[in-house]
Amino acid sequence: MTSYFQYQPSMLVTALITWCAVAIPSLFALSQASAWAWLPHLILLPLILLVTNESQQSYGYAVRYWLLAIMAVLIQSAGFMLPSSVYLIYSVMLIAILTFYLSPVQSYCYILFASLSYLLIQTLYWAQPWPWVETGLFASFHLFSYVVSHRMREERAAKEQAQLANSQLLATQSLLGQSVSRQERLHLARELHDDVGHQLTSLIVNLDVARRTAHEPLKSQLQQSYTLARETLEKIRTLVSDKRADQPLDLEAVLTELIHHVPRIEISLTFKPHPVLQSLSHAHCILRVCQESITNTLKHSNATRLGIEFGHSEEADFKMKITDNGTGAKQSEPGNGLLGLQERVRELKGDFAWQSSSKGFVVQVSFKETAVNE
Repeated sequence: MTSYFQYQPSMLVTALITWCAVAIPSLFALSQASAWAWLPHLILLPLILLVTNESQQSYGYAVRYWLLAIMAVLIQSAGFMLPSSVYLIYSVMLIAILTFYLSPVQSYCYILFASLSYLLIQTLYWAQPWPWVETGLFASFHLFSYVVSHRMREERAAKEQAQLANSQLLATQSLLGQSVSRQERLHLARELHDDVGHQLTSLIVNLDVARRTAHEPLKSQLQQSYTLARETLEKIRTLVSDKRADQPLDLEAVLTELIHHVPRIEISLTFKPHPVLQSLSHAHCILRVCQESITNTLKHSNATRLGIEFGHSEEADFKMKITDNGTGAKQSEPGNGLLGLQERVRELKGDFAWQSSSKGFVVQVSFKETAVNE
């Protein structure tokens, strides 16, 4: 239950207090009315809890939009139950929630709709004088609630961007550290082979000449030195061979570091090792594709889940697929981010494809190389 429902304490307490402040006096005033008059207030509470739920494992955004529409209808229907304007506090709370779901223009349209609805209901249904002052007052409350919520949303987005940038930095640092370690091993192997190895070879030659021409007891001591020098040279050759052997790149650890710090969305990684991933250029390209896909999902999609899957196919030796459950991108042409990824992949003779639909966004990368030598 705790994984399916998740709330910020301040948001939850505020929502409950607001509902109690409106519902309790309204229900007392409707105590003599039929049960139908109670329904808007009673149904609004669970709807508020459902739309403010921040769990990543819960229902999707399509369900939430329907719940918000039902809330708007119930709030307006409450205006037909009592002539009191207290029900508009629900609407003020709703605009604060809508800020996280609608664009600014859509939010302003709702404020205009709520204000005109109150004006017409009070005048035409309850036969009250035109309540211009109250309408303007509640419209200003709506605007204030929207501005505060919009500011909170911007701060939240800035925090998410900082967390995302930090995760990308840590992942890049991890890959860079592995690359530097590989280069250091190769540099050390070359130094041992070119300098120490050649000097030991010269020493062995000199000791060989000396042990052949020397007399006892120096001959036995030179023989021991000669044997020790040859054993040392063999150990250095073995060490050089080990250092020259490619240190495998652990791309799985790099991607795990990346997704561990990503906010808001749940990311699953299905990793399968492949020789092409031992190429530093290919591994760096894959990392950039994952980073850009995560960034696009956070910015342009209402997704709650994203999957990164490595595998093989008949057409390509290596294939990666990234999918999310968001609404997909609205543009028909790729932006600079997708074009940049496409250029990176094609420079490595790979194939890059993307597809947007109502079921989510899909990015696919494939390489035909079975092995790459750096």
